[in-house]
Amino acid sequence: MQKIFPSFTIIGEETHAEGKYPSENVIFIDPIDGTTNFVHGVPFVALSVGVITDTETKYGVVYNPVLDELYSAETGKGSFCNGLPIKVSETSSLINSLISTGFPYKKDNLPYLMKVLEEVLKTSRGIRRAGAASLDLCYTARGIYDLYYETRLQPWDMAGGLIIVREAGGIVTKLDGRYHDMDSDSLIASNGLLHREFLNLLNEIR
Repeated sequence: MQKIFPSFTIIGEETHAEGKYPSENVIFIDPIDGTTNFVHGVPFVALSVGVITDTETKYGVVYNPVLDELYSAETGKGSFCNGLPIKVSETSSLINSLISTGFPYKKDNLPYLMKVLEEVLKTSRGIRRAGAASLDLCYTARGIYDLYYETRLQPWDMAGGLIIVREAGGIVTKLDGRYHDMDSDSLIASNGLLHREFLNLLNEIR
């Protein structure tokens, strides 16, 4: 693949080296997002690809081969599932929202995560945990989830889905509300209407 894209750095879960990632001309690839799901036969698994140029994700593709769902986006051209346009939901309050999250392999931050989980359960219709960050982002872009948050992610988990959410009309930020890019391992992705309310909830917990 490096021969086909000689000017790009290609980084994948199985091939990455520790250290700071380049900020442009990067292709992030996760060949199996949702590895535990794959091993156990849970159908939420995906191939995720994100192409970054000029510090921004330019293209994103996420494909679930089990459900045959292909999500794609290009800057300024919208988001699609199997070729059909998708948009984020119009839910405007957390109490009416369906929220997705995930849990990191390292459990050192578990008390805080459980505190957030408790508050989210109190202030939403419910929480789902699919086990594949790329698909959580795509389901948010599609309006199935109203908001998705998670910590301790890797760039290849997020790169493909970030632009799919944004091109579907959503917002993706860090947990403190700042613009999200590849230097953060945590994120909030939402339809935009719920973002401020969720940030306020997090601020009350800290």
